[in-house]
Amino acid sequence: MKLSYRVWPLRYKKESEFQQLLEFLTEHKACIDEISLFTEYWHHGYYPLDQFQDLSNMLKDRVIRLKQHGFDQVGINMLDTIGHLDEAWDVLPALPFQKMVGHDGTVSRSVICPNDPSFQVYIQDKYKLIAEASPDFIWVDDDTRLFYHPSVFFACFCPICVSLFNRNYEVNYSKDALVDRLNDAEGGELRVQWVEHNTATITSLMRIIARAVYAVNDQIELGLMTTGKDWTTYNGDRYDQWMGELEAVKGRPGSGFFEDPMPIQLVYKALGIVGRQAAAYPAHVTDIQYELESFPFQKLGKSIRAAMAESTASLLNGANGIIFDILKQEEGSLADYHDLMKRIKQYRPFWEALVSRAKDMHSVGFYPALSSMYEARRSVTDGKWFAFPGGDKINQPYALSELGLPYTFKEDRACGIVLHGTMPMGYTKAELIHMLSSGVLLDGKALEVLWEMGLGEYCGVAIAKTYDNGVLEQFTADVLNGGHSGEQRDGRLSYSNDNAYVLQPLEAGVRVLSELISYTAENLGSVFTIYENVLGGRVAVQGYMPWKHIHSSAKRWQLLSVCDWLSGGTLPVFIRQCVKVVPFVKVSADGKRGIIALLNTSLDETGPLDIEVRFPTASVAHWHELTISGLNVQLEQGSQVRNEADKTILKIPTIQPWEFRVLGFTEEK
Repeated sequence: MKLSYRVWPLRYKKESEFQQLLEFLTEHKACIDEISLFTEYWHHGYYPLDQFQDLSNMLKDRVIRLKQHGFDQVGINMLDTIGHLDEAWDVLPALPFQKMVGHDGTVSRSVICPNDPSFQVYIQDKYKLIAEASPDFIWVDDDTRLFYHPSVFFACFCPICVSLFNRNYEVNYSKDALVDRLNDAEGGELRVQWVEHNTATITSLMRIIARAVYAVNDQIELGLMTTGKDWTTYNGDRYDQWMGELEAVKGRPGSGFFEDPMPIQLVYKALGIVGRQAAAYPAHVTDIQYELESFPFQKLGKSIRAAMAESTASLLNGANGIIFDILKQEEGSLADYHDLMKRIKQYRPFWEALVSRAKDMHSVGFYPALSSMYEARRSVTDGKWFAFPGGDKINQPYALSELGLPYTFKEDRACGIVLHGTMPMGYTKAELIHMLSSGVLLDGKALEVLWEMGLGEYCGVAIAKTYDNGVLEQFTADVLNGGHSGEQRDGRLSYSNDNAYVLQPLEAGVRVLSELISYTAENLGSVFTIYENVLGGRVAVQGYMPWKHIHSSAKRWQLLSVCDWLSGGTLPVFIRQCVKVVPFVKVSADGKRGIIALLNTSLDETGPLDIEVRFPTASVAHWHELTISGLNVQLEQGSQVRNEADKTILKIPTIQPWEFRVLGFTEEK
């Protein structure tokens, strides 16, 4: 487990600032394994090579001196390969290469087209200069993408790229005709080809970088910061190709959680950013570092408690190290950061023990489906292919984690699948039939898409009618609702721009868990159903506000009970109390060892908790709690662990707000 730190140029360029940095780092050496020095302060893509040569010379001096001070691993983070965004373009040298062009004709002032041959010569020389600074490793940052730069949202439609696409796919589009066809309902094949083209563009860039670095020193390790599928799959997200070309051993899942006014976002980042990206990395990427970032690095922007919670959550979701981007980027005192560094030192034994125990374990739970081919395959009916998926609400299912549903990002490790919204569009019929042969939780929109794809019959219900206001949900007497028969839930559709779907059962075996009731008490039909189909799969369809306003005890119980039913009773944990606790569950391949980590995401402490554990070996296991000191404290049989019929119950006295309790088990010998 590595604890790494990124350092901005203004902190090392002046000798006085570098001396201050050395003093700070030396004082906190016990929690520093690795240091990365940024190349640029700005996000502008062009740095004249004569000036960059001077920077390379300085970086070489800084690398040597940091090593002399006992820091064994010192690398360089190339902040700008093609450029992140239009910044300081009016004070820095103008781009001498083809500028990136968006689908709407917007021309960037700071971001470069990676297919420009003259740029490819330049970037090769730039990476050679960095390699000559003798770093142990080089990070390639996440500007190596073709979307959101952000003045140019979807790229690149410059003459070079359009010509390259035409040549490779034997077509003859102008820029405008190409964009029009990509936006056309009948442009599906072209969209697949354009995403392939984007993937190949990035693959080629990675090849150029790798050859440049290894030509100087083939012992330098390379790392790639990736961008998230939850953001968009416009690039194709072929981490295997990109990291393969780099021969990368380092990976850094990218996207921001910079400040903590909405701390639940740290959970969503741990799941959708870290978990989803890390799960897709190739096996040769063994050093996966979570980026803890507090940009623009101000003391009150992010609390220390949030930083510790998000770091721990990342280590439970695929990362095995943390890279801290926390020190102020400007010149000046570093006094604001001593408290944070002291807390990192305190947590280090805990994190090391956690990573050590989890290194050969995999996450278990439900899989929130999202295909890397989503943008390539999704239908376009409104002439708007170029759009970020906010309208598709990709992150919505993560709300179920707040109720106690654990997630995994390996479909073959899942005990159930969440398939929501327009996500089915990203899959082939064969892939969807495979999913529908297992346990699948759908919402009304996903059901609508499945019917359009000819697969609705496997869900047991059809859409009879939709409502956009004036309705609420009422629970039936089905056993999965527990004692909540007759309970009502009003999600206020009129506030959320969502639809409620009345579900028409098509088979006698369809069970109705909720009905739609009008504000005038009229029963409008079924709105939450479960069904066992001819494939042997179990399908649940929730037609009323499936992801919002679900935090009542009745709705929580219903959703978790349904997920347990979908899994065939293999949901790994079930928290009995109505609390806002997110579980992260990991288990070894043989099922003999496991970790259950519980994060209280409420501002209230939980009070006593009963945790049902469903691992086959749970009843004959030794249970312990991992403490902040990195030691295991055995849980007492009877008072803290007990067997109840076919279940194992863990009793937790309480969990404080935004704190973790980490429990582990090993099979009894």
